[in-house]
Amino acid sequence: MSPSTPKITAIVPIRNRSGVRLENCLRSLRWQELDGVVPEALGDHLEIVLSDFGSTSPHREDVDALAARYGARIVRTETDAIWNRSRVLNIGIRAARSPLVLCTDADMLFSPNFVQSVLDAHAAHPNALVVARCYDVPESVPEQLHEVSGFPALMEVASVRLTSGTGACQSAARAFFEAVHGYDEAYVYWGAEDNDMVTRALLHGLKLRWLHQHAVMMHQWHPTLKKTERWLILKNRWRYKVTRRQVVKNRGGWGV
Repeated sequence: MSPSTPKITAIVPIRNRSGVRLENCLRSLRWQELDGVVPEALGDHLEIVLSDFGSTSPHREDVDALAARYGARIVRTETDAIWNRSRVLNIGIRAARSPLVLCTDADMLFSPNFVQSVLDAHAAHPNALVVARCYDVPESVPEQLHEVSGFPALMEVASVRLTSGTGACQSAARAFFEAVHGYDEAYVYWGAEDNDMVTRALLHGLKLRWLHQHAVMMHQWHPTLKKTERWLILKNRWRYKVTRRQVVKNRGGWGV
């Protein structure tokens, strides 16, 4: 690996996401503590790609400003197509410059040791899909910019999800994502693409590696629209049942 090649790329998919929640996500990625890396050089080792799928003003300009402030790279897709998280992640994966990729979401907060824990898991288990449990910041916590010093206080009020969902942290070698043609882009709107990826990764021969609880990712509370298109969610669930054992998807092309 050349000195200019980042160790890992965090892919953050967005559309008309800006403001406090996105800034908190970027702040927490920039307060990471990597072994042997001084804070001033963090950007050389941890690449952030904002995969922007058709954001419009004023979000577009706000994303530009946040990217400049936190050293993120924007990969912009000009489109008004229905939201497709799989495609947005795939576009980011194909643009990544590092050998490892961490797929996440714009409303997450990470403990300072989170990315190093991901790197350690990959070093110990090179053929792995690294995942993590998610904690939820309650609605009672005001929407505000968070400091790394306040992370322990957030942990005191956050609750761990009852399910072992893996959506906001799926990390693997970029070569793996390329081999299976990324996330299944037939899943539109929301849902099923994360479980689908876990199933396909296991069939491909990867092992599932969970981060220990000391490496924490937290979801910032916000109103959700995920249940407004029930028929699309049901369609995604049906596709998962029928096609989850197909390891290679997107035969006609992916991430474009």
